[in-house]
Amino acid sequence: MAADALLRPYVLSSNVQGDMVKTVIELKEALTAAGFQLLGEYSPVADRHVLVVTNAYLKRLARQEVGALFALPQRIGITRVEGKLQVAYTNPAYQQYAFRISGDLDPVRSQLKRILGEQETFGSKGLSAAALASYRYASGMEQFDDFLHLGRFGSHAQALEAVERGLAARKGGISPVFRVDISGAAISLFGLSLTEGEGGDRAIISAVDIRPLKHTPRFPYTLVVRQGEVFVLHPRFRLPLDFPDLERTGRYSFTAMIRVPGAIENALRSLLDGG
Repeated sequence: MAADALLRPYVLSSNVQGDMVKTVIELKEALTAAGFQLLGEYSPVADRHVLVVTNAYLKRLARQEVGALFALPQRIGITRVEGKLQVAYTNPAYQQYAFRISGDLDPVRSQLKRILGEQETFGSKGLSAAALASYRYASGMEQFDDFLHLGRFGSHAQALEAVERGLAARKGGISPVFRVDISGAAISLFGLSLTEGEGGDRAIISAVDIRPLKHTPRFPYTLVVRQGEVFVLHPRFRLPLDFPDLERTGRYSFTAMIRVPGAIENALRSLLDGG
C-alpha cells in the first residue's frame, strides 16, 4: 500500500441482482473452501445478513497483540437495496492502522479479494494510515486503546461464566452471534447483536446508514474476554470509526445519534450486572 493511500472501512465485492438465500449459501461455501471458519451469522434487520469468519492466521495474530483481537472476526455483509444485492466486507487494510496492528493483515486482504472480489472501497472519503493510527472523532473523545472495561474477574473461567449468564438472560437486549476461544491463550471473543433501544442495530441503521452503499459489515459488536478482563472498543470510538464522514450536525451527523454511544454502553454494562 502506498504511504499516502487513503483507506476506507469497507470493500464492495458486488452489487447485482440475486437471490439472498442462494448468495449467502454460495458465500459460505466459497469462504470455508478457502480455509475460513464460519463463526456465526445473523440478520440485524430484514434484507440484511452478516457472515462472520476467521482463519488460523488471524487467530495467531490475536494471540500476539490486543489490536488483532478486533480484526479476528472478519465480516461479510449482504444487503438488499432496490432489487440488488450488495456484498461487502470489512477492509483489513483499514483495520491494520485503526487497531494499531503490527502484524501484517495484507495476506487476509489478498485472500478475501481472491474469494470475494473487489470493486471499490467505501464508507468514507478516506483516511491516511497516520490519521487512522491516532483516530478520534473529536477532541476529548476516545481513541483505539481507550477501551470500555465492563468487568474484571478472578479467572478467565469466571469471566466467561458471567458473560454467558448475561447472554442467556438476554440482559440489555443483547443476543449472541458467535463465540470463539483462542487455543493456547486465555482469550475468548463474543459477537453481540444489540436488539433494543437507541443503541440497537436497527436504530443505528435507521439513524445513519442512509447512503447508497450500506455499512452492514460493521455488525455485530465484538466483546473480548482476556485473562479475566471483559472489554470492548469504546462506542464513542467504534461508531465514528465505522462512519468516519459523520458531520457534526444535520441528517447524516453525530448529532443525529448523540445518545447512541451511551445507550450501547448501558446495554453492554447491563450484560454483567449482578456479576
